[in-house]
Amino acid sequence: MVKWDRILKPHHILIGLNSRRNFEAIRELATVLVADGVNVKKLVANIIKREREASTGIGKGVAVPHAHQDDIQHQLLAVGISRFGVDFSAIDDEPVKIIALLATPVKHQKQHMELLAALSRTLQQEKVRSELTSAVDSSEVIDIFFRSSNLK
Repeated sequence: MVKWDRILKPHHILIGLNSRRNFEAIRELATVLVADGVNVKKLVANIIKREREASTGIGKGVAVPHAHQDDIQHQLLAVGISRFGVDFSAIDDEPVKIIALLATPVKHQKQHMELLAALSRTLQQEKVRSELTSAVDSSEVIDIFFRSSNLK
């Protein structure tokens, strides 16, 4: 079970993303990681490079952009909620309303893959998606992630 409190902090959550396009949304959301000492410019470049290879829009209104980077000390998760939807060229062509941006150290590639899988499983739950898109503050988003392990 993922210990969400280790990677998701209140300042990592952005409710009401303004961006309507994927690269803009990635830039907007990544700024929340500045306080964690992340080279955000480099992170955004890495994520956009990955996004150009294949969209991380996994369907059902969810995208999970991600990258590993050597200046990141531990796994970090940033969550952005869009009320209007972001064009991520998702596999189902639906606009994305939940963006879970994952940044991990290069040395933690196995954990990176495990976290991606856990995020995907969590965000495939309709109840989780519904609650996240209705969340009004960061504490509510964190609570939804904590409770998600118990949802079926």
